Amino acid sequence: MYLRLWAHGISKHSHGVLGVAILSVWMVSLSLSCSGGGRASAPMQESNIKPLAMLYGQFMGQHQGRPPASEEEFKKFIETRGMGMLKQFGIPSVDALFISERDKQPYVVLYGELKGPPALAGQPVCVYERQGVNGRRFVASSLGAVEEVDEARFRKLVPQ
Repeated sequence: MYLRLWAHGISKHSHGVLGVAILSVWMVSLSLSCSGGGRASAPMQESNIKPLAMLYGQFMGQHQGRPPASEEEFKKFIETRGMGMLKQFGIPSVDALFISERDKQPYVVLYGELKGPPALAGQPVCVYERQGVNGRRFVASSLGAVEEVDEARFRKLVPQ
């Protein structure tokens, strides 16, 4: 009800200002999407790291917070419970999920207890690119948060 009264008050007294504000926001978002502002995330959207990390998080959620102990255990879980996500992301197989499209290397998946600092969405890194490209790698947490980092940040996020 308050929202309706507020909206009525705006439309009654300042509908021209509201129209200009909406038009301005729309134009800014349109210019960002056309100018390449949205292009930075395209490689991440084309990457398998996000669904891999999300499946890692699902594994933990279904095992009382315990990460997978091995690649074999994790792949078995994906084969039995994660094939729908692979289809959703257009990933042809479990084996393809574990390969970075950018550096063509297998992702490094951390098994057992995660020891890194809480970083991405408050969780430690659980998956990262082995090499990355141009001195930058994707890293991901079990919540599916992904960040492209340089080598200095990588060393802070991933225990060696």
